[in-house]
Formats: sequence, structure tokens, C-alpha cells
Amino acid sequence: MFPCPFRAIPRLASSALATLLAAAPAGAATLTWPGSPPCATTLQACIAGAAAGDVVEIASDGPIEAALEIQGKSLTLRAADGFTPVLQAGTSTDVIDAFGANTEVTIVIEGLTVRGGSITAYQAGSGPFDITIRGNIVEAEALDSNRTAIRLTTFGATPTGPVDFAITDNDVRLGFLEGDDIAAIGIDDLPGATTGAIERNTIGDGGAWSTLGAVLVRNGDGAADVLLRHNRIEATGYNGGIVLVQDGAGGTLGARVFNNLVTGTVGVMGPQPGAISLRANAGSLHADVFGDTLVGNHTGFVAGAGAGASLTGTLANTLVAGNAVHGIVIGATAASGFTNEHNLVFGNEGDDFTPGAGTVEADPAFIGAGDYRLRADSPARDAGNSVFATDIAVDLDGAVRILGPAIDIGAWEVGDAIFADGFDA
Repeated sequence: MFPCPFRAIPRLASSALATLLAAAPAGAATLTWPGSPPCATTLQACIAGAAAGDVVEIASDGPIEAALEIQGKSLTLRAADGFTPVLQAGTSTDVIDAFGANTEVTIVIEGLTVRGGSITAYQAGSGPFDITIRGNIVEAEALDSNRTAIRLTTFGATPTGPVDFAITDNDVRLGFLEGDDIAAIGIDDLPGATTGAIERNTIGDGGAWSTLGAVLVRNGDGAADVLLRHNRIEATGYNGGIVLVQDGAGGTLGARVFNNLVTGTVGVMGPQPGAISLRANAGSLHADVFGDTLVGNHTGFVAGAGAGASLTGTLANTLVAGNAVHGIVIGATAASGFTNEHNLVFGNEGDDFTPGAGTVEADPAFIGAGDYRLRADSPARDAGNSVFATDIAVDLDGAVRILGPAIDIGAWEVGDAIFADGFDA
């Protein structure tokens, strides 16, 4: 079904997509809150009074107690220049809810701080729904109830329209107690065609333990293609890091998981609480996992499939080290369709897989003190397979990849000392 080692999903580059979505259509207005009517009273009144395609800018730092709804119309909600709005949960923890409809809807939410609540986007109709959630801070302390900081899911009886999403450059800082369904980013069971990217997000803080992974993508009977790239998950207590689950027998989930850092996750419940977890319970899951760094977790990488389900893909150029219980686990039901090569495995309590070509078993030589970039003498340097560098032009710090004869294993490329003082060739 997926004959290539990777799939290039046709879509705009994230920066181009973000620019396109943020651009207001001809004739659209920019409204400022607080301002003149309809923005003279509450922020919700301003949003409700805006025409489809308008931009609402918040010219207040706050904190602003809010439970906002963008109901089935295209709108951009963002900070005005020079302001850093803080939207604070009141009686409801849903600080911003955005809804699709039976017609095409494009919504952008950017540059806001959401405190004590969440941003949730709902596909609520049969029309195309384009949603961008970009450059926001979502924060909370001492959480003791179910919460997903940024979530995309369904609402109503006919949420069948296609969804195109971009969740990028957000900073999620949830501090939680223990035992609740708490996640940072969630994509949940969209029945229509779904395409999107989760890129360059930072997930920090954490707590004792949650029952959910930090980033959870769960697909039912729809067709979903998701890019997860350049994310930093440096939070304690999540039940796994990037968790991909295919549940429906009629569904297909395709994922590209590139150049992420995951550290600090735990194993609370479920069969696969890995820093990166792939689970095909039914239907078809194809995942290419390239160039990640998975260090200091309960489990580094785990892949498994249920009876009758299909799991295919490749784990390559990934650094899996210092994980407390397992390093790499590729279950017998997944082994026939899921391959591995050119990974570095070291210092894990145990591994359960057959190492593929180019596997390195040696100390990765981190810089140290929680810095998982590589020293110049690292055995991961130039030890990857550059075939798997598609869509990974830069490393996790934005530096150019493939500085030597081959790509380095892990999320960072080792810099060239010759150019450290700024000299060019």
C-alpha cells in the first residue's frame, strides 16, 4: 500500500500555508477590540459582530476573562501590534472554541496567551475547515481535571467535511497533579479527510503523571495524513510523548514524525507509553519516524499492531538512549511491515527488536547537563542514512542538516568547527 520508504504528502509548506490562511480576503475589515461598535463592549460581541473573513485584533494585555466562540465563519483572532493579550478562564475552561460549518470556514488564532483553559477547534459540518493555531502560549498550574491544551475534534451530527490544520510555534506549559486525562495537543477521530502539521511546538512543565501522551493523534474510520516535525517535548509525567493510534477498521493514518526531541515521559497505562508510540488497533497505519532524539523516558520507541490491522513504515536516523524500561520495542505483529535502520541505541534498560542495517550501539556523547546535542566526537555524527532526510532540511535548532558525508543520527546536526568563528569557505 505504501511502497516507498517515505511519502511526500502534497501540501503547501507550513510558512506558505500560514501566510495564505492569515491573509484576509478582499473587502475584509480589521476590527480592534476594545474599540468602536461592534467592539465597544465585550470581546465576544466583537467576534460575533465581525463579518466572515474579518480580522479581530486584541489591543489589551489583560488579563481578560473569556469564554469565546467563533461560530462557523472565517475569522482571524490575533494580538494587535504592541500587545500581549492574556485570556483567562472563568467558569468555563474552554477559553476559545472555533467551529467549522456546512460551508467553507478558515480560522486563524495567533499570538495569544490562554491561562487556565484551552483552545479547541471543532469540525462541525460538511464544509472544508481550515484551522491554524499559531504562536500561542497555553499555560496552567496544578491541573486536577481532564484537559487538552490545544485540541482538534468533532462536534454535532455531520462533522464530515475535510480538515486542513496547522498547529505551529505554540508553547504549552501545563502543570498538573496526577491521574487525569491531560494532554498538550490532541487530534481526535475526524471522519472526513484530514491533513495537517504539528510543527515547532514546545511542551514543558508537566507533573506527577497524566494518563495521556503529550501529543495524541487518534484516527477512526477517516483518512488522515499528519506531519509532526521539530517539536520539543521536555515535560515530566505525560504517559508517552508523540502517540499515534489508528482505531477504525476502515481508517488510514499516515504520519511523518521528523526531528523531534522527547524526554521526561513516563509509563502509566496502556500497552505503549513510548516517547514515540505507534499503535494500529484496526485499519492501516503507516509512519515514517526519522531523525528524532528520544532520551530519558520510560520507553523510547514502541510499535505494535492488533490482529487484522496493518502497521508499516520505517524507524531511521533516530537516537534512543538512557530510557528507563525499554529503548526500542517493535512487536512481532509489526515486524513484518515495519523496518528499522541507522539508529543509535545506548544505555536503555532493555530493547526488543532486531537491529537493522547501520545500527550504532555506542555512547552518543551528548554535550551534557540536559543538552542532548552531540559533541564533535559523537559516533552518531555522519552515521545516518541521508535517503531519509526528505523534509528535514534543518535540525531542531534550525541549522542546516548534512554537513558531512551523511546526515547525523538524532535531532541535531553537529556543527563544523572550521566555521565556528564565522569564516566562509
